[in-house]
Amino acid sequence: KGCWENEASAWMKRTLPVLAVVVLALAALPLLPFQAVTYVLRVLTLGFVYLVLAQSYDIVGGTMGYVNLGHIAFFGVGAYAFGITYNAGYSLLPSLVASLAVVAVFAGLISYPFFRLRGAYFSLAAFGLVKLMEYVTSNLGWLTGGSNGLKILAAERTVPMYYLTLGLVLLAVAATWLINRSRLGLAMKSIREDEAVARDFGVPTLRVKAQALVISSMFPAVLGGLYTWYLNYINPSEVFGLKIALQPVAMAMLGGSGLTLGPVVGSVFLYAVEELISAQFPYLQSALLGLIIVLVGLFMPGGIIRVPMVERFLERIGLREEDQ
Repeated sequence: KGCWENEASAWMKRTLPVLAVVVLALAALPLLPFQAVTYVLRVLTLGFVYLVLAQSYDIVGGTMGYVNLGHIAFFGVGAYAFGITYNAGYSLLPSLVASLAVVAVFAGLISYPFFRLRGAYFSLAAFGLVKLMEYVTSNLGWLTGGSNGLKILAAERTVPMYYLTLGLVLLAVAATWLINRSRLGLAMKSIREDEAVARDFGVPTLRVKAQALVISSMFPAVLGGLYTWYLNYINPSEVFGLKIALQPVAMAMLGGSGLTLGPVVGSVFLYAVEELISAQFPYLQSALLGLIIVLVGLFMPGGIIRVPMVERFLERIGLREEDQ
């Protein structure tokens, strides 16, 4: 344990200066006097949304090894819980708290039946939950607005949303780092390696899995509320859609699932590639993006962050993290 703590402390000492420079640069961006700053902030804000989703997915999908294709359900439920509460006359903070509370209870309730499934059965059941929630919100028109969507009071919130999502990115990365080096993280990794052996050695596997799911649900819950507050409008096909459901999973896996910086690298890479493709080849966007994902999966099965050249670069700038 002492060796692990010393290694983690050394990694943080190397990493913090680099992260501080990056965060300060991003924080100063809205203050720069160039004409396209609003557009850049909106692009980066959407990138932060995907990054938080990928990072929070990896708590269960990477650290614990359960591929949760239903992770976006927490985002959608949080978005609707926020919108309904906000329209009832509450301000931003109480609405976010309500969103967080509803999603935490929701995650706790579904954890026990869902985690009795394993492998592909768990993934399919989780993805089925997303489509179920899309169907439910589409048919509860009196509460959710149905297929017409849910609207809240409109206002310009580009800069506040940018800072809030940037803060959420930092919280998600810090939480993942702390979990990976905690007793809970060790229990989750033992489940990933061999759940039966972990149970035989006294790990309360069902409780650990439920805790992991609730923790991972908190970030998309808050993010869903902020997303509604930012856009002033949501509909079932948007917050429970196929792209937003699968893209964070692809980002985490492409970057390097199970490592703190893996989802960050995957999110930056995939989102940047997607923006470049959409600008140059809008009609071929889906095909080219799919081709890139397949090629990375074939030639970099451990993720981009585990490629020797990338590992050497991260080590040079003090960001390399060893597999635990």
